[in-house]
Formats: sequence, structure tokens, C-alpha cells
Amino acid sequence: MLYAHYIFLDLGMKYFILLLLISEISYSQWKIVNILDDFGKKTGEKREIFEGKGTFKNIENINYPMTIKLRLSKNDDNGDKYKSYESYYFWTDSLIMANDPSQRNKILNNKFLKRDYEKQKLLYENRLGQLWFTIYDNLNRAITFNSLNRTMITLKLIDGTEIYWVDDIKLSTIRYWTFFGKKNSDSAKVYMAITDPNPVEAEISHSGSKYYFKIDGYNKKVMETSYR
Repeated sequence: MLYAHYIFLDLGMKYFILLLLISEISYSQWKIVNILDDFGKKTGEKREIFEGKGTFKNIENINYPMTIKLRLSKNDDNGDKYKSYESYYFWTDSLIMANDPSQRNKILNNKFLKRDYEKQKLLYENRLGQLWFTIYDNLNRAITFNSLNRTMITLKLIDGTEIYWVDDIKLSTIRYWTFFGKKNSDSAKVYMAITDPNPVEAEISHSGSKYYFKIDGYNKKVMETSYR
């Protein structure tokens, strides 16, 4: 990419614009984001995300533009804390100290924490990963996911096959929809299709609105960038 950049400068602005467009579309819209602190330094946390465009419609609007931001967390990314009770203890301790040290004695109670460890480890072993969907309307406002209403996602695969899943668990907050891809379930089929090398067409239905977008085929060798 740098070699091409110097050629742009030698050949002039006309070619610079043409080749820049080629380089941009050659990358997948999946990327790894390094999270930065308030001082612009990397925190060590990385997130794998997809950004794309689409349209939405409801009672008031038809085919208005929207933006989709999809975050992927694979089980392999955060499994170290479940290797043993000790590793889970130290991970929990660091989390408490960073957020609410006053709860340390209560949460790190061995009887409570061991039960929690066994429960969380079992859940971890029975899932593939987690997906978060944040949708922004044409005014760049995050749409609201009401946890009282079910969310349904339909995917059209490259061979024309359609799969769908209705989320009855409702882990969502007001600003995004999230779910775990649980092994041997319909949610796992959705997770596997989204993380497949082939692109999929997606439709999310929620509270009388429908959101349409396309997700690029997932590529493990994605571009890395930074985000504060």
C-alpha cells in the first residue's frame, strides 16, 4: 500500500484519486480496532468489527439510508479466564478493582465465586461467540432496541438459502442488540453464516421496523486501525 502511495505522488492528482479508490475497495469492511484511552494511547483491548451501509423502513419511512456496526467476539478471544478457578479469580479481581473496588469482598467470596465460575465456564463451553449490532438511522442516531419486543434476523446465503432466528432471550440494551451463538442451535447457524468467508444479505426486524444490509465475507486477515 505504501508503494502505491508514492506512485500516486509521481503520476499526479488524477491517478492519485483513481488508485486510492482501488485500494479502499480492495479491503474488507471487517477490521480490528485498537481501543485508545483519553490520551490517545492503546489500552491493549482490541475489537473486531464490521461497518456497512443499508436501508430501513417503518410506518413513516421507506428505504431511508442507515449505517450498521457489527462487533464480533469469538470464544477463542477470551477463554483464558476459564482455564482454572484461579485464573477466573484474578480476572474477576482485576475487573472489580478497575470498576468498583467497594464490591471486592462481596464478589470474591470463595463460595459465591466458585459457583459463578462453574456456571460461566459451562456457558462459555456451549457457545461459539457473541455478536453486537448497532444501527444508526439517516440522522446518525442509534436506533432503540426495546427489550420488551422480540428481534428477528433473516440471512440470505450466497446459494440463495435463507435462515432465520428469533431472539427470545433479549440481552439487548437500548442502544444495541446482542446475542450469543450457542452450539447446536439456530443462533449458532446465524453466527456461523456471518463469520463465513462468503457474504450474506441480512434483514433485522424489530418493533415494526425492518433493517436491510449486506455483510462482507469474513476474513481472518483483516485491516487493523485504532479507535478512542
